[in-house]
Amino acid sequence: MIYEERRVIVDAKRLNEYLSVCQSDMFPAIRGAGGNVICQLSGLIGNPQNELVQITSWRSLYSWEKAQSLSRIYLDGLCQSEEVRLFRAISSRPKSVIPEGDRRPVYGFRRFFIQPGDLKEFVHCSENGIWPRIESMGASILGLWTTLAVASPMEIVLVTGYRSPSHWEQTRYDAPRHLGVARELWDNENALRRRRVEMTQKSWVCLMQAHDVS
Repeated sequence: MIYEERRVIVDAKRLNEYLSVCQSDMFPAIRGAGGNVICQLSGLIGNPQNELVQITSWRSLYSWEKAQSLSRIYLDGLCQSEEVRLFRAISSRPKSVIPEGDRRPVYGFRRFFIQPGDLKEFVHCSENGIWPRIESMGASILGLWTTLAVASPMEIVLVTGYRSPSHWEQTRYDAPRHLGVARELWDNENALRRRRVEMTQKSWVCLMQAHDVS
């Protein structure tokens, strides 16, 4: 399984048209070619609204290559620019099938840069230290990926769902601890979070609005 990240800048006046064509034509064509659109997100805080990120899973590099003409067929003239990268999953997320109950209206799209040798420990700290606590607070980890191309530093992409921007704020580690979170989750996270911070050379996050990909 490989994953495509497609970043698109759309004419702001044609954003609704772009989203409509994706729903009616592009997404069904992707599914017909063997792909599955995991998420389509537009800028909310940190990115402009007409900048979109779409992550799609493909069974193989061959199926992905065969489908590369779809964007030109259905979206020609709607995109000001497109950038495409290939990812591989590095953790238990994304799930093979994403239940509707796992989806959220707002997503944090976070990028980390680490040394390649730290990857296994970085994933461990995320899965076993940070994710249990924020998911107990209603967040939903959509996926954790790195680029298919090997580079140093290594880029990690984490996409996490929230009910709202204020919900994202509530799940921050330095937020007040009065939201019903079990003490052991905070304590378990503490050391692993510190270690992940030590491994991270730089990181930033944008909040994005989710669009229907069904």
